[in-house]
Amino acid sequence: MSWPDAGDELREDLDEAQLGKPEPWYFCLRHHRPEQGHVCPARFLLGPFATQEEASHALEKVQENEEAWEAQERAERPGGSEGSEGSEGSEGGTGEGSGA
Repeated sequence: MSWPDAGDELREDLDEAQLGKPEPWYFCLRHHRPEQGHVCPARFLLGPFATQEEASHALEKVQENEEAWEAQERAERPGGSEGSEGSEGSEGGTGEGSGA
């Protein structure tokens, strides 16, 4: 009589840290450096990243993403991207040219 292997079932219940797999890397906004695992509260972390090197470039990645999203938003506005930045300034509520 052969008994079923309980190892697979037990492995499913264990998290990565318990299995000895490395914890992912995060960029800590409080300390301005990469940290492995949840050293700081999640609200201060960007990530996860697979490596320390990737985590060290987290702020650059955020900047790239913001620029891409802004470009996409400009392209989706009526009239496309032409003159969209100038129109933002005229809606700023400075009072110039509004009323007379």
